[in-house]
Amino acid sequence: MFNLFNRQPDEAADQPVVPTASLVLDQKAARSTLNAQRAPRNKVATVQRMGEAAVATFTVTELTQETGVALLAELLDDLGETGAQHFVLDIQNVQFMDSACLGCLVAALNKLAKSGGKIALANTANSVQYLFKMTQLDRVFPIRNDVMAALAALERVPGEDD
Repeated sequence: MFNLFNRQPDEAADQPVVPTASLVLDQKAARSTLNAQRAPRNKVATVQRMGEAAVATFTVTELTQETGVALLAELLDDLGETGAQHFVLDIQNVQFMDSACLGCLVAALNKLAKSGGKIALANTANSVQYLFKMTQLDRVFPIRNDVMAALAALERVPGEDD
């Protein structure tokens, strides 16, 4: 039976020494290579344009200060660059959202309202809907059961009955 560690001294002299760890990877380069192979970086939602509105369907399950605020702010900026006047945020996949993300949404709404724009929410989970009701932001952001109803809510004139 062949044993790699039981070599004769005269055989060892004839063979070249091959280092066992000949390749040392830079961890940062390895991470950037992995990120390049993944789907688009920092993708939090898919976006579609419907008339004057941009509809963003979230693909993440959590929006928190640690994982979501920067991504949400980037998404809202990207939506603004599409030229859409209104935004519908379809948050059907989001099961948890914290107050930091609410602040981000309020800031985006204030920025959008200067040009007559609005933000509506669609398909909210019970926990997310409760957060909006508890903070009374459900009075500011129309919350509807589906995207089409949210789009219709954006088209209503202020003061109309819901």
